[in-house]
Amino acid sequence: MGAMQPARAQAHGSSVEEGRIQLYGWDSRTESWNGPTGLSFSLRASRRLVQALRAAPGRSWYGPVNCNVPGEAPTRFFSLIHALCDCAVAMIYCNDSRNGPVEIVTVVPPELRARMRPDFAFEFVAFARFLGALSEEGALTVHDLIVAAILESPSSEALVFCISTGLWTSDLDHVLSCCVEKIALSMLEWVAER
Repeated sequence: MGAMQPARAQAHGSSVEEGRIQLYGWDSRTESWNGPTGLSFSLRASRRLVQALRAAPGRSWYGPVNCNVPGEAPTRFFSLIHALCDCAVAMIYCNDSRNGPVEIVTVVPPELRARMRPDFAFEFVAFARFLGALSEEGALTVHDLIVAAILESPSSEALVFCISTGLWTSDLDHVLSCCVEKIALSMLEWVAER
């Protein structure tokens, strides 16, 4: 996933706001892990996206997510987001993707960490592998790294795990990173309220 860029808008009204958020990511192109990268709810949760998630009639939402990065043309992504019993998961597609998601993201707010499934890492990695986002060797590595991150982080911290599929052009990774932050922070706020 490239380096995280500073965000600009303000988050609103989540009980996780005071806690810390640790983001971890896997880049399938280079088969490399990064993180933890500390995020803060003061960075950006999209008010529009949080409202759309709250208005969703069920536990799923699909729609456009616009990302504006200084110095770049506005970029439109599409995201399919699901709230589960212990997390939320999103697949992020670029506007013209016909090959699959460019990023798969899951978030776990502190409020749900006690309910986290014992097989959380396995299920997330299996889902990503099913979508073709991970090689067999990469899947084993990512599984072990997610398990370690869960065990090593305080339960007061929110966790974000991302898998970059390699379908997005690497010279615009910073644009995708901004979109991932925006969606992850919005999902954390939404799923913590459910």
